[in-house]
Amino acid sequence: MEAALAANAPVPVRLIRLEGPGAALPDILDAVAADGHRSILIQPLGLPFPEGLVTWLPGALGNWLAAQTPDRFTLRLGKDMCDISDILDRAVTASLEGLPDAITVDAGNTKLGKPGWQDPPDFTHHLLVCTGPRCQYRDSASLLIELKDTIAAAGLSRQCLTTRTGCMFPCNQGPMVAVYPRGEWYRLDTRADVQRFVFSVLRDGQSLPDLLIHTARAVRAAEPILEPASC
Repeated sequence: MEAALAANAPVPVRLIRLEGPGAALPDILDAVAADGHRSILIQPLGLPFPEGLVTWLPGALGNWLAAQTPDRFTLRLGKDMCDISDILDRAVTASLEGLPDAITVDAGNTKLGKPGWQDPPDFTHHLLVCTGPRCQYRDSASLLIELKDTIAAAGLSRQCLTTRTGCMFPCNQGPMVAVYPRGEWYRLDTRADVQRFVFSVLRDGQSLPDLLIHTARAVRAAEPILEPASC
């Protein structure tokens, strides 16, 4: 899709998915600026564009601009151009035109869930990876993929249930992952951080104080109180 856009657009175009893997928004802006472009338009596309991202995006772009020499750039944010009603009208029309290809539903074909989907997986660690908008800005989508790949490489896939979540609130410390029942939250900013987390925390049962940003209240309450030694 990006290749088609680039071939037909009168100006250079880069396409990114804010809620998916790939280059993060600031990385794309850095690359565009490095190519010498000083007038940049960010054009949201969605069905419709998520309201949370609409609210968050101006501040995120302002954060990037503040780290530059602002008077060197003109940064503009367009409105979502997708008319959801028009898209639905065209989709319905296309469906009606395709009625001869429709299949007949068989009431005897009931496959809502497989037999193995009855019980929770018997995992050791439940990993909650924040993919809220501010962590998305810090490339948490790539963190999720890197984390799963490293867990698999370490042979720990059966021990780990990895779940992507919405915002978990300590946005300034993202990208982050919470691991339970340990009740520990870690900031994993680089591939090296992910490697250390998987092998030290998940495999070896250690903690990484330099990456640890929070410990759950129940875990803190259960920690033994060390009495001072008597002389």
